[in-house]
Amino acid sequence: MKYYFSVFLLFLLSTPSIFAIDEIESKELYLEYSSYPQRVFTGQKFDVKLKALILKDENSYDKIVTTFTQEENIIQLNQDVNWTKNSTSEYTTTITYKVFHGKFVLPKITLALTKDEEIIDFISIDSPLIEYENIAINQKLFSNIIGKNLEVFTVKTKQYTNNTLHTTLHIEALNSNLEDFRLDQFATDQGIKSITNKYPTQSLYYYVLIPSHTKQINFNYYNTESKSFVMIHIPIILDEELVSTQTELNPYNSSLLIYKQVASGVVLFFCILLFIIRRTNFYLFLITVLIAFLAYLFIPNKKILLKRDIKVYILPTNNSTVFKTLEAKKIVEIVNENKIFYKVLFTNESIGWINKDDI
Repeated sequence: MKYYFSVFLLFLLSTPSIFAIDEIESKELYLEYSSYPQRVFTGQKFDVKLKALILKDENSYDKIVTTFTQEENIIQLNQDVNWTKNSTSEYTTTITYKVFHGKFVLPKITLALTKDEEIIDFISIDSPLIEYENIAINQKLFSNIIGKNLEVFTVKTKQYTNNTLHTTLHIEALNSNLEDFRLDQFATDQGIKSITNKYPTQSLYYYVLIPSHTKQINFNYYNTESKSFVMIHIPIILDEELVSTQTELNPYNSSLLIYKQVASGVVLFFCILLFIIRRTNFYLFLITVLIAFLAYLFIPNKKILLKRDIKVYILPTNNSTVFKTLEAKKIVEIVNENKIFYKVLFTNESIGWINKDDI
């Protein structure tokens, strides 16, 4: 019922040719813009503040209804408009918009008072003229962000492939459009991992694949408070941890191994029960095989001592990227091997490959 009433009310208040809204001036309602920006930019989120003066007796109406019509190339972000009473007759509210095109028009706003779902009084206000500017044209370092403030809180970089790094940025911004964030200088895969909107604050986790030789990520954003571009410099520091199948490669600690151990133990238990009940050699054979298999699963990885200056590779090839060079002797576990390389697990849980000839 409320939905149909709202639709009907919007129709009534957006048809001035029938009800001559523009020709009627309420004597007990006053509405004005108390604050709005003089200039906005493509993709910018901005606030406008409205002030209403309601001189009617509060008992004469039960609801304040706000409707929007005739807008173009703009989105209203807070659909539910809540009026705050500041004094006996004064009410204020803030409306947030996002603009997409230079030919945008703010909506015409109508404030209506209703009693038992009937309009008893209303007043309309036309939109103010706000200048538009398209900034950062052809600027490769512009991140598309326009806001009051932007900070990079954490940066995590891991090796992804031989020639690629995987970097995750945690960014927070105020009065901004973080959903439009983009690093155009990198043509590789990138995108939003997650975004939290608690306007006016936004929190963004963003990933980007960058060339392995990258030492720093640079981008800028437009600060609406200082009215200038702010350059952000992010140094790239490689973590001793790999993205890809390298991170869960210790068969001795893997969850798959645990499942095998548990499953084998359960099957062994039932085989023992069946052997006790039926006393057949077949179940005795199964018990022997399962005990041997469980013993194999519980055998710890072989450990070796690596001397200093040994190179640790990402992949088991001689032209693979060097993950690190040991600065001191290290005891490591061998978790896999081929004809030329050992796959080793370090005490900090990082994994790499070493050439057997280097030991």
